[in-house]
Amino acid sequence: MSTLDARYGRRARGRWLWPTVAAVGVLLGVAWAAWVALDTDPVSGEIHGYSVESPTRVVATLDVRRPDPVAARCTLYAQALDHSVVGERTIDVPAGRRERTRVTVPITTEREAVTAVVRTCQVLD
Repeated sequence: MSTLDARYGRRARGRWLWPTVAAVGVLLGVAWAAWVALDTDPVSGEIHGYSVESPTRVVATLDVRRPDPVAARCTLYAQALDHSVVGERTIDVPAGRRERTRVTVPITTEREAVTAVVRTCQVLD
């Protein structure tokens, strides 16, 4: 024991510290992998592009992705500069053989919009 240890004391780390850290890391990794593997969102949609055609109309181009040939229902909305929703439209995309389908969606707005956003895309029952 050195004089500094005698003066200030030595803090002993338990043998459990690094195995516990490793176990928590492995547990978090397994939980994340299970969450990703079980996330079975059969339909997803994303905006490919949009154009503001007038103060009362936005046209959005929507990419709908579905691994199975199922019909889908997607809801889009238009946002103004202050992030308020100024228009909304729900469309049905018929079942098809292609995994990715591109659809053009006109949205009527109450005032000028600056963007279009996908709210939901889900399997149509």
